Amino acid sequence: MGIVGNMHKAHPFADRWNHNTRWYPRIGEIVSGHQVVLDVGCGDGTLAGHLASLGHQVIGVDRDSTILPPDAPNTHFMLGDAVSLPFENDSFDAVTAVMMLHHTHQELALVEMRRVLKPGGVMVICGTARDRAPSEMLRSLADVPENLISRVGTTAWEPGTVKLDATQSWRQTRATIFEMLPGARWERIPGWRYLAVWQRPDTDQRC
Repeated sequence: MGIVGNMHKAHPFADRWNHNTRWYPRIGEIVSGHQVVLDVGCGDGTLAGHLASLGHQVIGVDRDSTILPPDAPNTHFMLGDAVSLPFENDSFDAVTAVMMLHHTHQELALVEMRRVLKPGGVMVICGTARDRAPSEMLRSLADVPENLISRVGTTAWEPGTVKLDATQSWRQTRATIFEMLPGARWERIPGWRYLAVWQRPDTDQRC
């Protein structure tokens, strides 16, 4: 089975459906067993709240103070920038980032997320990129009918977070992830997104 896996028939975000929330259950599956999670670019805290409902302790950071929600059970939200995370090395069992990487300096953000991840911890990145090559454009066209089908029985929802268009191509984004996270798995997924998963080696004492 690939890193996408099987989607649930009864989706917990059917009433808050968008290209990000549809993948939150899969992200939850990937970080299962990793207790303390950092959600970088947490926005309104929807993913953090979902992970907390699964039993994780979650800290969400975002550089937009106007969107940060109040703390809730098993969640704490704070102002923070992905390129300068206010945490010590090896602080978290898992790090997640959804639609954040193209909003910032990708290499610096990946270095910081790597730095705060414990050896053996897992990083999950869900993002997007820009169509530049013909093959990328064709792949994006294939998402159009899939998107229409996936929305059947759901209610469209968009949080009030800042949205920016990606500038790097899919190929460039994939290359950046592989360069900064050696051994990562990267997969193009429906909804004009990619999913990257990286586990920090247990023997890696310093990034």
